[in-house]
Amino acid sequence: MPCYHIFQFLPGQWLDVYVPRLSKPGGFTITSTPSQALERAKPYLELAVQRSPDNPAAAWLWQPVNVILQSTIHVRVGGSFVWPPQGIDLGTLRRVIFVAGGIGVNPLISMFSSLAESAASAERSLDIHFLYSQRDIGRLLGVPNMLFVERIADVFSRGLLSGNFQLFLTGGERQEGERDGNAGFNLSHGLHVPVLHRRISIDDITRILDDEKDSAVVCVCGVPAMTDEFVDKLVNYVGVDSRRVLFEKWW
Repeated sequence: MPCYHIFQFLPGQWLDVYVPRLSKPGGFTITSTPSQALERAKPYLELAVQRSPDNPAAAWLWQPVNVILQSTIHVRVGGSFVWPPQGIDLGTLRRVIFVAGGIGVNPLISMFSSLAESAASAERSLDIHFLYSQRDIGRLLGVPNMLFVERIADVFSRGLLSGNFQLFLTGGERQEGERDGNAGFNLSHGLHVPVLHRRISIDDITRILDDEKDSAVVCVCGVPAMTDEFVDKLVNYVGVDSRRVLFEKWW
């Protein structure tokens, strides 16, 4: 979506989008970075818009490009699930863990991409881990048919951030001969993403935290049951400061 005026937001925020002839807005996550809305040549906003005939705003945006191109829409930014985390001294950070369940990846990809494009040495030295759980919806030409897998893998492959990417698939069947450790997807440009055929567990997160719970931030976004479980266990059982556990629920 082209952005013709200076538009500022924080990674992780969403937009209320008012489209022509509709009085109620649709809410959509911004999946691009703030800097991309300020580019001199072609500033733009990238939104995650699920195709849904029951959502009038989404249905309008899913029309053919030639139908809606050059239309004027109005937007309003909102949301408090953002990067950088409020109340945390970034100088104390050594580790960041992103935990995404399904479409909960949407706000996290803006945060992750913003870190990847940062030239600040402090952010480049962070240890970044991205745990992404998704229902196995099949494979297409060896590429997973799910949002942002290739984008995340590419950031780590090019060394823009230090850390790793773990993809968890649920509800599907393994390919013949696959097991955790050798299963995975071969993407373009020689990228390979290993796959674990199970849900993300609290142990996966605490294993990465190791002894860094006082110098880490965990960002969780997914369905309420998943999000509530991880936040509760991290704060009340693992002992992570609640200010260091950021979360948003997807209904």
